[in-house]
Amino acid sequence: MIGALLCAVSAGCSTGTSDALSHHVGTYEATGEGGDGALLEGTVRLADGCFLVESTTSERFLVYFPGNEVGWSDKGLRYAGTTYGAGDSIVLGGGASSGSWPVPSACRERFEALPQWIVAQSG
Repeated sequence: MIGALLCAVSAGCSTGTSDALSHHVGTYEATGEGGDGALLEGTVRLADGCFLVESTTSERFLVYFPGNEVGWSDKGLRYAGTTYGAGDSIVLGGGASSGSWPVPSACRERFEALPQWIVAQSG
């Protein structure tokens, strides 16, 4: 499995609102304990308002974060004490999803067919 992350970003987003976050980035409600069976290492790509991660092998992923661990601002995605914007390197523990999670609205038209990466919850 390849690790991955993300989905979403646009320079005009409202700071920190859950509506802005869900428009650009996939999230899920974390339950139980975290795990990180694989790593996704790559570069953050912001394409048409969608937050993607391009792996070191050039494969792009829609990334889904635990909803209570991320935020959004006009500078990008806030996760684990860091804000990630276009071109930033990122490493995410988690795993590829064989299911079909809801695609953020900014990603639907062009990116819904991309593989999905589920970021492991912390703790």
